[in-house]
Amino acid sequence: MFQRRVHYRNLISKPVPLALGTADPKVARTRAAILSARFVRVKSSVDAMLEEGRRLTGPEIEALFRNALEAELTSYVHSAYENASWSSSVPEVAAQEAEAYRIIRRPDRHLGLTDRDRAELVARGLGADVPAIEDYAQQIRDLLTDAVVAKRLEAIGAPVHADTIAVARTHLIRAAASACTRVQRVFDDDIMDAADPIAALMADLGPPATLPKPTATALPVVVPLTPPIDSQFQVYDSRPFSAVIDDILADLKTDGIWKGDLRQQRRIMETFAWITGDKPLGAYNHLDAATFKKGMQKLPARFYYGSLTEGAMSRPFADVLAELPPVAPADRRNPKTINRDLSTMATVARHLATTSWKPRLPGTTVMDFGAGRIAIKVDPNIDTRPPWTTAHLEHLFASPLYTGGGGALKRLRDAGRDRQVWHDAAYFLPLLWFYHHSCREETAGLEVADVVTDHPVPHFHIRDNLTRGRDGEMAGEKRGARNRKLPIHAELIRLGFLDYVDAIRAEGHVALFPELYVNEEKRGGAHFYERAWQHMVDYIAERLPLPMNPAGKGPDIHSIRALGSSFYEVDGVNALMRADVMGHAREGTNGKHYSKRMATEGLDVVLPERRDFIARYVPTITGNIEPHSIRLLPLEKRSRVGAGITRKRRSDAGVSRTGAGGDR
Repeated sequence: MFQRRVHYRNLISKPVPLALGTADPKVARTRAAILSARFVRVKSSVDAMLEEGRRLTGPEIEALFRNALEAELTSYVHSAYENASWSSSVPEVAAQEAEAYRIIRRPDRHLGLTDRDRAELVARGLGADVPAIEDYAQQIRDLLTDAVVAKRLEAIGAPVHADTIAVARTHLIRAAASACTRVQRVFDDDIMDAADPIAALMADLGPPATLPKPTATALPVVVPLTPPIDSQFQVYDSRPFSAVIDDILADLKTDGIWKGDLRQQRRIMETFAWITGDKPLGAYNHLDAATFKKGMQKLPARFYYGSLTEGAMSRPFADVLAELPPVAPADRRNPKTINRDLSTMATVARHLATTSWKPRLPGTTVMDFGAGRIAIKVDPNIDTRPPWTTAHLEHLFASPLYTGGGGALKRLRDAGRDRQVWHDAAYFLPLLWFYHHSCREETAGLEVADVVTDHPVPHFHIRDNLTRGRDGEMAGEKRGARNRKLPIHAELIRLGFLDYVDAIRAEGHVALFPELYVNEEKRGGAHFYERAWQHMVDYIAERLPLPMNPAGKGPDIHSIRALGSSFYEVDGVNALMRADVMGHAREGTNGKHYSKRMATEGLDVVLPERRDFIARYVPTITGNIEPHSIRLLPLEKRSRVGAGITRKRRSDAGVSRTGAGGDR
């Protein structure tokens, strides 16, 4: 048997017996000698470990405290005396930080403030400061990590282990709390008159204890008023703005703030990066919001941006601007467009205000894009496109498109005995817009599944769907009120709309007007505008002059919706039914909170009421159109209506300018 006595901190001893596992005296002596040598080595290792695990001494604690105190005071004094916009706020900010430090240095505050802490602050009249104090407390916990505290211990040659790290963290917090209290006097005469204001603020501590000089190690400041590079944010993020655009788009889409196609938001953010020089995130300041606005105003309304890798935005903004002529009044960007871009960047700034653009001073706004918004005095006679009149649309519904014309690209021309009526978006969309007053995209983006034909009142449901979305996401609704069910007008049913739906379903399409979604870029109503609508407008204008506003703009597709709404501008119209049909938000307490007819009476009651409501006020102007069996052109030729007028040869080609000939 081999036995040794182990002593614990010289207070307790305990024998440790080990069986040698042999009855041979010679073997036992050999094994005992080996164990004795091993025991000495182990005891030496344990003694060394115990020495490394010793507690902090008084001089070491003082050194930690003084170093942290001086680091905090240096930061505050610099910020107070640099005569910046925030300098006068240093004592106020420090006072809030002091409260956070005083609370977080108490035991059991690793999870933050307790209800008792908050009650004490309220009782002292600091209720309004509680959110800021909690924010500071969170920062303290986040910044004083074990690694940071360990470096401070290493700097003064103190032992580093779990016990000393925990204790040192409390001493560092005590020092920061003391600094916040002392800096309240930073603008007192005796401090401002001192040769060394930091030494003056620490004068009551006397000379420091003698310790090896610590190596230079910066203790993180909760709100770094003086970051390594001057910044208005808590953390200096060195990434260029363009490097986070993809992350911002993904985050805001995940949060549901932005939906659908985000190309416009991307272009706006890239334009901001381009105009402001694509600086590191931490280098931006409040002036850049104004720089962005001024830069946008220097660009003409029709400007091709390209991207940050090609086109105009791949070159310095100043170089591109120098090559542009002064913007003429007629070419200036619409203030609404400027405000839209500022609103987009305001959303970006709010998102970044939780990370890279989190202000040094809580409660402040550094990147204030909203402040630059332009006050727009709306003049409905100038800023609003004029509505269509019933007479204009009567000309369209009397065109060969509905009575019979040629094939693709000749739909608006009378083809004589060969005339045919073709069914597609060009045929049905104007009818849907007139009789249902729906918006351009919500109608062009209908899906086959959105049309309900097996109900006593056939109807279609305007809602988010995959056709109007991108990347497999549903989109479409601009606001909740736009989600609505509208009865299909009797004229649409008479002219074969339900049969058209069945035909498109039989072809296996999801989109009700699939020809509008064959391209990735121009889709839906935008594609219809270029492919068909412009020619329809020209056809109408040839027969009846178009109304124009003072800005020279005539009616567009949305102006059909204005005409539809005008039908209800008579006495006796139920305002709630009009809002529900138009997809407008209801007004008034009753409309918003009490009237729930769809829920109380059900779809079988509401749909007939809406059908009769529309029929009562909207005139029927398509009675002259004869219904035809559904005929579909090949997909690539659908809705390609072509010009309704004969193209004229140039006069210098030897042919007089007449309406005849030149048909191409």
